[in-house]
Amino acid sequence: MTRENRTAFQVALQRGDFYRAVQEARELLDRDPGLRQWSYIRKMVDSATNGKEHLKVLRVALLSSFSIEFIHDVLAAQAFLNGIRLDLYQAGYAQYRQEILNPASDLFAFRPDLVILAIEGKDFVPELYSTYLDMVDAGFDSVLERAVEELKGLVQAFRKHSDATLLFHSFAMPQVRHMGILDGHVGIGQGLLIHRLNGKIYDLANAHRGMYILDYEGLVSRFGSNHWYDQRMDHYAKAPISHPMLPRLGEEYMKFLRALTGKSKKCLVVDLDNTLWGGVIGEDGIHGIKLGPEYPGSAYRSFQEAILRLYKRGIILAVASKNNPSDVDEVFEKHPHMILRKEHFTHMEVNWGPKSDSLEAIARRLNIGLEHAVLVDDNPVECKEVLSKHPMVKAILLPRQPEHYEEALLREGLFDALAYSVEDRRRGELYRQRAVAEEFRTSSGSMEEFYRDLAMEATFAEVDINSMARTAQLTQKTNQFNTTTVRYTEAEVAQRMGDPDWYLLTVQVRDRFGDNGIVGVAMGRTKGKVLDIDTFLLSCRVIGRTIETAMLERMCEEAKSRSLQYVTGRIIPTAKNVPVRDLFERHGFVLVNEGPAGETTWRMDLEGDIPSYPSWLKIVGTKIKD
Repeated sequence: MTRENRTAFQVALQRGDFYRAVQEARELLDRDPGLRQWSYIRKMVDSATNGKEHLKVLRVALLSSFSIEFIHDVLAAQAFLNGIRLDLYQAGYAQYRQEILNPASDLFAFRPDLVILAIEGKDFVPELYSTYLDMVDAGFDSVLERAVEELKGLVQAFRKHSDATLLFHSFAMPQVRHMGILDGHVGIGQGLLIHRLNGKIYDLANAHRGMYILDYEGLVSRFGSNHWYDQRMDHYAKAPISHPMLPRLGEEYMKFLRALTGKSKKCLVVDLDNTLWGGVIGEDGIHGIKLGPEYPGSAYRSFQEAILRLYKRGIILAVASKNNPSDVDEVFEKHPHMILRKEHFTHMEVNWGPKSDSLEAIARRLNIGLEHAVLVDDNPVECKEVLSKHPMVKAILLPRQPEHYEEALLREGLFDALAYSVEDRRRGELYRQRAVAEEFRTSSGSMEEFYRDLAMEATFAEVDINSMARTAQLTQKTNQFNTTTVRYTEAEVAQRMGDPDWYLLTVQVRDRFGDNGIVGVAMGRTKGKVLDIDTFLLSCRVIGRTIETAMLERMCEEAKSRSLQYVTGRIIPTAKNVPVRDLFERHGFVLVNEGPAGETTWRMDLEGDIPSYPSWLKIVGTKIKD
């Protein structure tokens, strides 16, 4: 079967069928997860000539205190599985200080999007590891202070020359405590010291935009240090991580890479029978299904609690189940041990049709791409049917034992993001508001009547410290109504905030159904007599409500206040941003250039007619920074 899978994988790559190639590659790795398989996948992907338009290029630099080159194949192959093409830079062995402190280093010439700083604690702070016993009498306050100050100096030096996201490993515990069972009883123990140092590192990251911590301590603990480390290879080649653990480290990196490139998943679609509860409701009845304080019902209840936590983090929940709607309604309404309620789900497809059709209906209802959906199901036939029609869907086939469901759902970190905003906490509510508004649209006599009856109010504001994370998040996640689809980190947004040539605008929208939060971002830069719009995007929740017209009016007003003559903007076509393609044309901009790949540049003369605020949209505030 491995040979057949390889053939199918190669054929899909040759055809440029990216999503099918990903599915075949995943099957290959399920059968053989060894490093040779990862190397094979990377080699085939690198040699492929088709389908690369689906891959987001990301420039990643690896700096380390140990040999980490063995992870290259794993990381490049995992990136492919997530729609990313890596351009990797590997610094010389233990050269991270020189690379960061030298402005003319190859690191800065590489211009990375992400820099991974992988440092083993024993290399950076030997006093807490190999020479711990020599320091017990003297104390460790100066050791911790020196370590934090050095790291702070490295971060500050790095920021002088790069806006790239910086990812730093926390420090793992030593495999053996020098005081044995007396660790922490005689002086300050190694464990407590390393915990303190890691806490200070998190404080440092929170004080510097664009710096994140990979929980290396937790990662090693999860798999066990005896499995994680290879002492022989550490002594022989300064390569301490055992080869079977490299994919696990790659998975942790991938959580950050997905978030940086807008590849994080948005919607969790769950089955019901033998997924949210044990048994089949149509056969076992409400009193016969397994859900409650005793096993296995307790495991299903714990799984629901895990899903509810995702909901509270801003993940959209939906249901795709082959069932009788009345039976499902009875469970949600009357079962005393249900954690999840119907109001947690933005949409429910409960019918006897193919689940592929249900997934398509859910995506259409929510106005999201299927590549942003994750299906969780206990039935391999259902998963296969969905993937055969929609290979871009991520399908998680649940293991046999329900106590392992949560780990299967969360292991890859498919829903992880680099920010957590007010809009995230309210996302389920916001999508329900959108669904009600769409139903309201169908009952309106005309579009203008619909717009007026919505009673929309817009508040414009320049990006500030409170909206910076949401601004970066929208650039990373918005695909459909996005003129350029360029992703930005918080550090890059912060740099623009401090540059007077840049104008960074957000728009917050309320309507009769509630507050939609910040739903739009526009960024423009003064260039001579021109305000050049670099970024212009709207959340899918408010597409088709003329908010974009008001945003363009505000950008033109800003350009006039700067005594400029023109406003320009670009459209870079992607597979997803069809809704924004005619933005500038239908607002009176003139086409001035068209590139070979279809990218277009448009210009508005401010002495002529400029877009006007729609009469049905009330502008309730324009907040300008001091």
